[in-house]
Amino acid sequence: MIRITVTILSCFLSILLVAQNPSFVSFELGGSGGIGSVNFEKSFYKKEKVFLDYRFGFSIAPVDKNNGTVLVFPIMIHGVYGENQHKLDLGIGQSISVTTKGSAFVLMPLSIGYRLQPEDKNYYLRLSYTPLVSYLYGTQWQHWAGFTYGIKLNKNK
Repeated sequence: MIRITVTILSCFLSILLVAQNPSFVSFELGGSGGIGSVNFEKSFYKKEKVFLDYRFGFSIAPVDKNNGTVLVFPIMIHGVYGENQHKLDLGIGQSISVTTKGSAFVLMPLSIGYRLQPEDKNYYLRLSYTPLVSYLYGTQWQHWAGFTYGIKLNKNK
């Protein structure tokens, strides 16, 4: 079973890495994953000054003795606008969290920020205001911020 899972994941990652649009692995401090997260990002639309990315990631953090540790899976869509290395970055998504004690909850991360993406380099930096919105039992905003460092995987694109 493990071999089948590893084979399927390897095939999936190979397809993602050789596709035409840029893809990134990013490390975010704060932001949509809570304390910090590791993410995979892929552009799926580009037209002139605008491009759209999808992003999914993983984070883990201790909570307390009642909840144990929380596993966070942020999933986001980002719209990026700009014609040179300075860009506006807007995002919306869902952050699915599961604790080791069996609790689960969903938050909606929003994002507005500045993205520095030099055209001749294989990285980007993003600084964003990323509130986490709880909407299942009333609406609550958790004011949050994030700093992201992304590394381009397909360097020739």
